[in-house]
Amino acid sequence: MLQRISELAAPDRIILMENEVYRLPQTHRELQVLSGTAWITLDQQDIILQSQEKASLPPSKNFAVISALNNMPLILTVWQDKNPVRT
Repeated sequence: MLQRISELAAPDRIILMENEVYRLPQTHRELQVLSGTAWITLDQQDIILQSQEKASLPPSKNFAVISALNNMPLILTVWQDKNPVRT
């Protein structure tokens, strides 16, 4: 479930090129792919998001790992909780 915008800090923009991997901080749980295709792994679960798709990641003790698919740059926006819940 997405949180209200007032509960989220200003978004960060991440750009990943082919063969790059990004470890998403645990406090960042909302994301939207602006361009490209994202492969997200969290708690041994894989999520594939296409351009303009959004996801809300569940709280976890682990970091989500993000990479670009299809040899195309990945541009995504991520939001950090203003008041993160510790797990």
